[in-house]
Amino acid sequence: MATGTVTIAAAGDIVIRNPLYENGKLLYPSYAKTLEYLSGGDMVWASCEVQFDETGYRTDAPIGYLVSPAVAADLGRAGFTLMTVATNHTCDYGPAAFLSTLGHLRKVGITPVGGGKDLAEAMQPVFFDVNGLKIAVLAVSCLVPADYAATPERPGIAPLHVEQWTEFHPLMMMTEPGAPLKMRSRVKPDEQAALVAVIARLRQQADFVLISVHWGYGRGDPLAEYQRPLAHAIIEAGADMILGNHAHCPAGIEMHKGKPILYSLGNHIAQHEWEKATQYQKEIFALIDPWSLVAQFRITERTVVAIEFMATSCDKDGIPGLITDATEAAPVLNSFAMLSKRMGAEVMVSGNKASLTLR
Repeated sequence: MATGTVTIAAAGDIVIRNPLYENGKLLYPSYAKTLEYLSGGDMVWASCEVQFDETGYRTDAPIGYLVSPAVAADLGRAGFTLMTVATNHTCDYGPAAFLSTLGHLRKVGITPVGGGKDLAEAMQPVFFDVNGLKIAVLAVSCLVPADYAATPERPGIAPLHVEQWTEFHPLMMMTEPGAPLKMRSRVKPDEQAALVAVIARLRQQADFVLISVHWGYGRGDPLAEYQRPLAHAIIEAGADMILGNHAHCPAGIEMHKGKPILYSLGNHIAQHEWEKATQYQKEIFALIDPWSLVAQFRITERTVVAIEFMATSCDKDGIPGLITDATEAAPVLNSFAMLSKRMGAEVMVSGNKASLTLR
């Protein structure tokens, strides 16, 4: 039985356009403490929201960035070791640039998960042996723009399609005409069943099963209806932890059957192109919080036993500085604790950190 202690450090979504280093020197001193905190992990996870290549053809995505492969190398130098590419942006410049992105990440020591040359490869888990613990990681995206999903014949991301419909209540529509209509949603049952089966098999192959899910709204409060039922099904299938991403703000943590479900840490690096943005893009950017979280998950004997969070704040360059002042960190941490409490998780805020002790 694996008994080693492992720490997984986690950041949120990475929208990076500019180099982090020059001649081996970090260009943003404000980022140093954040990277030092993340370096406390045996593995360092984040969500990749750009493509790394020299050429590509833009899809109809309202926002998309094609970035020099040299910037991918900077992320490797910064210490990231694992990134989900199952996002709604990693195919924004087409399948060739997507496949190049996977290659550039691997070249610099970052293992991509959640995408591939076809559906079988996109749904393939990756395995790590860390301090005697065999860890399996699988990533999927519930945000699936047209032609981004991998198929048996096409490269792309690991898809989990969501069905959605509007709920009409005739009496309320007469009582309050013009009020927003309720949007209902659920993951396609056959795709959820297929994912559950994959996780059940992984449970037999690894000591610890980590699932990454790209889901929810850009502004992650409240959650979409489908998120919690999906999360519970993933845990009940045998996952030990869920790392959610996409929401542009911290979206709370839930415990289900003793296993953590992190809905989102928010944006990590947020280098959006304000200077050339359309009015529509500016409206989207304006909804993105400058605050996010970084986290450390401590695993002992196949179980997450403690979780710690610290707040970050992006500066004008989109770089997340670690907030070490307790007063400055309090609004971010307290908001996260409140969202978590609504789902039954007691996050304790003390000074400039928040935490859960699970044993």
